[in-house]
Amino acid sequence: MASTAPPQDAEPPPPDMAVDPLPPDPNVNAGWIGGPCDADEACDYDEGFCLQGAEGYPRGMCSLGCDRVCPDRAGLPVTFCIDDVIVGSGACVQRCDADAFGGDGCRPGYFCDVRGRYNEPATQRGVCVPGEAPPLPACLADLQTLGVAFSPAEARQDSPDGLPNVICDIESPVRVSSPINTVSYRYVSHDSAQPIYMACPLAQALVRLSALLQEYDIVEVGHIGVYNCRVIGGTNTVSEHGAARAIDLKWFRTRDGRVYDVEDHWEHDTENFQTDEGRLLYELGQQMFERRIFNIVLTPNYNAAHDNHFHVDLTPGARFIGSEDEWMGQFGASPHGD
Repeated sequence: MASTAPPQDAEPPPPDMAVDPLPPDPNVNAGWIGGPCDADEACDYDEGFCLQGAEGYPRGMCSLGCDRVCPDRAGLPVTFCIDDVIVGSGACVQRCDADAFGGDGCRPGYFCDVRGRYNEPATQRGVCVPGEAPPLPACLADLQTLGVAFSPAEARQDSPDGLPNVICDIESPVRVSSPINTVSYRYVSHDSAQPIYMACPLAQALVRLSALLQEYDIVEVGHIGVYNCRVIGGTNTVSEHGAARAIDLKWFRTRDGRVYDVEDHWEHDTENFQTDEGRLLYELGQQMFERRIFNIVLTPNYNAAHDNHFHVDLTPGARFIGSEDEWMGQFGASPHGD
């Protein structure tokens, strides 16, 4: 058989024929901030410039000088002004957008890194910068393996009202896009699902919750909040909402359009249900608890403040579903800040 090896004196391909090691660029924001470019003229906006590949920006990156904020363009990834790009000014870059780019929300050759705003370093966002991402923490690596669309998010230094020395610390903060394991999570006042800021362990729990909801052919959940920096009533202890490890669930929509709304359909303090909706909602609450998807599940049976939602959270070491009287009998204090 004839050898297929190249001759010993074969010349390497010329530089302009070198193989690009990166996957194809999706060109989602070509001509705009964060998009690919080969010259300043490719950046289609006033005062735009191209950060070149020779400067360490694979396939080039359109940018713009800034003092604090950057412009946005409808339908394209949001921008952010950061330091350490050009001397004497901030520079506009693209924020991480898993919906637009998949993965961690950046173009090939770039990764999502949390950076402070130019002239306002305490305000932080995940932005796309050139290079290879460092190894992910274990929880984030698990989300990646599970196929969750997320980007690393800023660690916040918020304090509850009147308690400046108490900090709402978020474990491995992320922004998670829907669908999560085929189920979309939409804030009830929004027309469509938006990325949700949360602690990584809550994202893992939502993957498990979605697996449960699939059994009921549920494809969308209406929620009324995740992160809210506050303390448990009567204490200086940060609530699970303040740790971004809690979510309030209001309604569930099946593939055929049927909606099971906690506010409209919950049947109080009974297991003899008059409606299919009441039975299904009761089953969901019990299954979220029995399958240990969440540590605490508070239904409308807990108290009047929960008449329109399930509060579910990951309080470490806790195991509870029941009424407020039962909780107080066991623990003597409210389990969260609602």
